[in-house]
Amino acid sequence: MAERIESRLAEIRQQLAVLPKAEEPPPTSLQVLGRSTQERDWQQFLVYFLTPREAHGLDHAVLEHVLAALADREGLEYSFSRFEINDIKIAQEVSTSEGIPDVMLWVPEEWFMCWELKIEASEGQDQTVRYVNVDAFDGIDLDKSEIPSDGHHYVYLTPDEASPPAADDFVQVSWEWIASELQTFLAESYDAYPARTTAQLRDFIDTIRSELTVTDYQENQQEMVELYVKNYDIIADIEAAFNDAWSAFEETWGTRLAQTLDAAELVDDPDVPDEYAAVELEMNGDERRQWTFRQGKSDWSWMFPREWWWKLDEDRPVSNAIKPNARVGFLHRLERNQEDAVRDHTLIVYVRNAPSGHEDFYNGFADRFAEARNEIEATIAGTNFTVTGNKSNVLRGEYGIKTDGHGDFFEAYLAALARAIDEGVVSNPELIGTIDRLYKTTIDEDVAV
Repeated sequence: MAERIESRLAEIRQQLAVLPKAEEPPPTSLQVLGRSTQERDWQQFLVYFLTPREAHGLDHAVLEHVLAALADREGLEYSFSRFEINDIKIAQEVSTSEGIPDVMLWVPEEWFMCWELKIEASEGQDQTVRYVNVDAFDGIDLDKSEIPSDGHHYVYLTPDEASPPAADDFVQVSWEWIASELQTFLAESYDAYPARTTAQLRDFIDTIRSELTVTDYQENQQEMVELYVKNYDIIADIEAAFNDAWSAFEETWGTRLAQTLDAAELVDDPDVPDEYAAVELEMNGDERRQWTFRQGKSDWSWMFPREWWWKLDEDRPVSNAIKPNARVGFLHRLERNQEDAVRDHTLIVYVRNAPSGHEDFYNGFADRFAEARNEIEATIAGTNFTVTGNKSNVLRGEYGIKTDGHGDFFEAYLAALARAIDEGVVSNPELIGTIDRLYKTTIDEDVAV
């Protein structure tokens, strides 16, 4: 069975190895806003850059570039003249008796260009036919009879693979072509325009391309989906086995950690729930203190001495978060940091000041911890712990989960956790003593129950 699994995994690894390396690109502005496929937004961007009077600093440059490029295309039969560039008018959502074309460009008595824009939607019922047959564009007071027949132009702007328009008079132009022309414009402009404008134009180009073109990253994702589906049986078996082992680890890590630490001994304590591990730790200096390793939780896996979890109104230690309480302790988060542990082989351990127990204690302890920063940094010098400046997770340490030399991943995880407890507790009475003092002072001076 194991050989069959390894053989299948080797095949998957080989197929993944030939995929081009590609990372997901940062999202464009419209993608961040969740509007990257909104036809109206693309239209607004395009018209903004085409309109000379807008405050982009481009003047007529983009309009001239796009119209000149359209004139070079076959089928449109449009002739561009720079002499009329100042006379060109632009309007959006122009009303007619037969609907509302998206964009109109025109020079009075010379020519007009009617644009219909699509991204995902298909053409409305004979939409382009109706625009060709309409007598006037009422919204801009333009009668077709005022324009020579060879000055009537129609553009159907769609993704490259979209169906053609119903009306033969409409010439299909792709958004991909528009993006290419805008990119050419940028390349030829040599940073001649305002930085914000060029950044906005690049962002619009990236939006078009990322939505309509399959990138290397998207191709990789598609290939990996196919691999997943093809090998679902073996992947599901592996995931199920791992999840079962992880769940078992959630229930037993505290007991196993105590058995891993030379300085630890499991003890019976009727005040500690059976699902947790009551542990006596021998610290440097021969001090012995009882700790609770709070196993059996899917995420918040605490380790604390009895004196650091205190029921304030009853003046007694507790093992559960019964309010009002003052709670400080070491912590590793199995669910939250699972990816760090499994993928990156990194264990993250915190010293945490729990914010939910009692507001006065939480704020008071955080303030005192910050005031004692230099003292605390001296106690953790040479360890993997660092002061975070955070009020809740006041210390943070990263420890490598080194699977070499251990029977399995979970043994390696426990070894990393044991190193953290040794550095922060067993071999560090100075740190524990400092936290003891800050904890007691905060309760004595800041907490009223």
